Amino acid sequence: MASSDGPEVRPATPADLIGFGELRALLGVARSRAHTISRDRDFPAPWYTGEKERLWLRVDIEAWMDRNRPGWRGDS
Repeated sequence: MASSDGPEVRPATPADLIGFGELRALLGVARSRAHTISRDRDFPAPWYTGEKERLWLRVDIEAWMDRNRPGWRGDS
């Protein structure tokens, strides 16, 4: 039986995660600028940091973009 003490926690799936290349595409910036932005203290921390790879939760990046890049979704 499931507990109703809080939201259900589920593991992240590949669709929930974005790598550096997709991050650059979402931001619409060059590699060096994306690197600078991703190191900013206000930017979401990576969900995973490996030797040569970082992954972020898509929902965290989208929330950051909503706050810092209004209109990125194409809304008027």
